[in-house]
Amino acid sequence: MAVNRNLVRTVMTIVGTAGPVVATYLREHPEIAQEVQATVTKLLRRRSSGPAGMRQTIEVLREQVAYLADSADDGTETVRAQDWSRRLDNLDHAVAMLHDTASRREVKVVRQRLHALRGEILAAFVAEQADDAEQRRLGR
Repeated sequence: MAVNRNLVRTVMTIVGTAGPVVATYLREHPEIAQEVQATVTKLLRRRSSGPAGMRQTIEVLREQVAYLADSADDGTETVRAQDWSRRLDNLDHAVAMLHDTASRREVKVVRQRLHALRGEILAAFVAEQADDAEQRRLGR
């Protein structure tokens, strides 16, 4: 079963420097492509640059962080998921403070922080999906 090249390109764009590793996960575990596609679709559908779109993106990311926390295999992964949750809370608070009088620069800074975090979380989400698929394949 081949993986959709557009999906791989889109994910690589979102995750940035982790792209090659994530692309490998997608190629080695085509069974996770549907779940990853659904997540990417949710993220892209909510990619408005305004505060409302940023809040929707944060909500989608919270779903992935919840999955990562539930699927954590060790304390390090649990702490990392908690850190992401805290960072999402901070971004949500920052977005709530943006209003019609916020400068373009303020909005841009918050958006950049959100996009960076989005890439980190999506890369971890794909890696965890691949790890879980490998565990199922091995029957653990």
